[in-house]
Amino acid sequence: MDIPALKNIANLSDQIFFPPFCLNCKKSTPENPASLRWLCMECHRQMSPWWQKCSMKPEMEESFYIFDYKKDVIAKKAILALKYNWVKDLAETLNVYIEKERDNIKKLEFDLIIPMPLHKYRLRERGFNQSSLIAQKISEISGKEIREDVLIRKTYRKPQAEIKKRDAREKNIRNIFKVIDGDRITGKTILIVDDVATTGATLKECARVLKDSGALRIISFTLAQD
Repeated sequence: MDIPALKNIANLSDQIFFPPFCLNCKKSTPENPASLRWLCMECHRQMSPWWQKCSMKPEMEESFYIFDYKKDVIAKKAILALKYNWVKDLAETLNVYIEKERDNIKKLEFDLIIPMPLHKYRLRERGFNQSSLIAQKISEISGKEIREDVLIRKTYRKPQAEIKKRDAREKNIRNIFKVIDGDRITGKTILIVDDVATTGATLKECARVLKDSGALRIISFTLAQD
């Protein structure tokens, strides 16, 4: 059995044999509902989401998010645990805040949703794509289709989170995406969904590749921006 598989088993065992606790204050939490399993109600109340918009032109017309990654420490802990500790249930915790923005999400104009793709090796290691879990909630609210078979991450490179300088991030992410079926996006407005945007290099590269393949307009939604 390979190392990624062993890590997944170890993580699953922790969730089965040890009672859940709040990842912020460490208090015991109930098994249900899932939204309270890893973040207690008191810590939920300390989070400060609000609907925000910024521009990433020329690659992307609009970018929307609900948490400030630097200021909202609890949201940051939840996103990091979902992404790097493989606590899949935290998607339910964070979906609570996406649900609160239902009216704003319904106002967005787009044709289909593309979650930020993981490389197949990273997906195998993690067991799920956290951006896909976020996209599922957006799809439920908007009624728009998710397509995970249009854009792939063709090249495996060092994670962006491990690179601090902006120019190095932009170089690292260049030419790693590939559109598989351009006919599905030609003339359409695409909503890219990801967990966090820091410099925005990954989102911009996605947008560039999609536009080069015929997409008309690109917007994005992330849980947080730095």
